[in-house]
Amino acid sequence: MAKTKTKEEETIVPAVAPQEVPEEKLTAKDQKQVRIIEKIIESKEIAPQDAFGKMTRSQVELIKRTVARGASDDELKLFIQVCKGAKLNPFMRQVHLVPRWDSKIGGEVRTIQVGIDGFRAIAEDSGAYAGNDDPVFDGEKDIEAPDGKDKTKKLAVPIEAKVVVRKVVQGQVYDFSATARWDEYYPGPKLGFQWHIRPKLMLGKCAEALALRKAFPKLLSGMYVQEEMDRTLPAEAENQKVQKGFSMLMATIKKSSATELKDYIAKMEKSDKYTADQKDEFITLAEHRIIELEVKPQQ
Repeated sequence: MAKTKTKEEETIVPAVAPQEVPEEKLTAKDQKQVRIIEKIIESKEIAPQDAFGKMTRSQVELIKRTVARGASDDELKLFIQVCKGAKLNPFMRQVHLVPRWDSKIGGEVRTIQVGIDGFRAIAEDSGAYAGNDDPVFDGEKDIEAPDGKDKTKKLAVPIEAKVVVRKVVQGQVYDFSATARWDEYYPGPKLGFQWHIRPKLMLGKCAEALALRKAFPKLLSGMYVQEEMDRTLPAEAENQKVQKGFSMLMATIKKSSATELKDYIAKMEKSDKYTADQKDEFITLAEHRIIELEVKPQQ
């Protein structure tokens, strides 16, 4: 029986941080095209599903080399549709299209990631957003952060951050608060570069996103800012490493002798590194190859 995958294994997680738009590198012609693209996204006369078709090929390629690098036409079409439907501007970094590793297919896909500015814009567009307070931090502790060549240094970080968001409900202003805790979001010393430079800013964004989702669940349900997803990167990196290792191992089947394959099978059966499906796939192909090698000399 195949091993049931955990929720973490099934979740698509980000492989890299959202890309920023190098505005200063855009030519005057490019900047003019950006304005046209923004008008298409903002136009009330164009339906979300029709927005992509209103763009020229040069405009599509401009998006692909700036805010949606490496995207296919299908991925970009969906991205533009979501941007328009949510009234978010990708060139203002309100929303991103980022590469993420999908453990189900063993490869990268591009998914839509809303930034904290996008959260604020969606809340404001509702007409009920009454602002929020700056994060309030409680407690402090030291962590070890990389410093130069494999050295570490002590860094003081907040234990938790709390943000209050205000919403107008039937003429009355109500507070919606949420708390983000460092231990629940910090991605670790290897992948927490921005967290080491701006620990309060990063944790504060997580708390604000939590509070905004609590205040505007119908508008923001299922949306997460990059900082909330950073913690999944270590697990994702390990999944990607295992998948690459498995692919290399599968490639050795045709090149190995029967004795080597038997040794590989014995090791694979004892390994807890691979899933049951991966083990079954490797062992089945290896056994078939062994039969080929052992029968062939007798013919």
